[in-house]
Amino acid sequence: MIYNKIYDFCKVKNKGNCFMNGPEPTPRVKFIMDLLDAEGIEYELDVFEGEKRKPYKFEDRPERKREKKPEMIGRPERKPKKGMFDFLTDLGIKKIEDDEPEFVNKYFNIIMRGSSNKMIVAHHDINNPRPDNANDNSCSVINVIATKKLRPEINAVLLDGEEFGGIGSNHLSKQIKAGEFGVIDWVLNFELTGKGGKYFFIGAYPGRLSDKITGRFNCPIVHTPFNDSVILRRHGIDSVVINPIPPLPDGEKSSVQAPDGKYLDISMLYNCHSMKDSLSTISVEDMKEFVEEVVLKIID
Repeated sequence: MIYNKIYDFCKVKNKGNCFMNGPEPTPRVKFIMDLLDAEGIEYELDVFEGEKRKPYKFEDRPERKREKKPEMIGRPERKPKKGMFDFLTDLGIKKIEDDEPEFVNKYFNIIMRGSSNKMIVAHHDINNPRPDNANDNSCSVINVIATKKLRPEINAVLLDGEEFGGIGSNHLSKQIKAGEFGVIDWVLNFELTGKGGKYFFIGAYPGRLSDKITGRFNCPIVHTPFNDSVILRRHGIDSVVINPIPPLPDGEKSSVQAPDGKYLDISMLYNCHSMKDSLSTISVEDMKEFVEEVVLKIID
């Protein structure tokens, strides 16, 4: 079952966030490409450059010059403070000189084209390389691939740089507006889709896609943090973020309530970027239910 690939995917670690990609595909991107090859899904690796910068550079704080107050005259001089980054020198990390070569960073969107006027997306980049990054957003990557496998006609894109301002979605938005995918009516954005199954909310992004989802499921609508749908909508593209979330035990309440009266466990949202975002918090059964009982019904 393709959903089980989440366990292997979470073992793959990038060096860091998208600003540390370097010029070659990251380990996570390579894993995704290998998985698509194994599943027989055609794709394009869309590589685009970011700003040129030094891979690592530090400077000492500028020395502050202060005149002595009269009452301070005659007192012994205090030892000068160490520079902010002197501890790096103590650890043997050398300062990069100005004449050293610049580091060209690249970003990687993975495009799986289809024949329909619908698109699904999820971001593959991470904020913190230490956790499993299971729910944010590895499960969504697997769920997008699972959806593409079940509905080959859908356009699907895995995006880079969401964690730092939607770099990949900004690049994709320009391609959509230029007609590179034909006519795209809407883009459904998968976020934190590892737990909850048929229990989910969508972002408060009004439009035809939102009306379509709420008309079918009567799901809660929530004001969400930044995500790639914000960038897509900024370019005039109808997009909604969708986020499954598990119900609380009977008797417990939260600010988000499902149509059947159950309250949803919003505390799971606070695991992002921390060690709490582990494989133990997600469910492959819930991933399957989300794709096959929710996403396919939206697409179909």
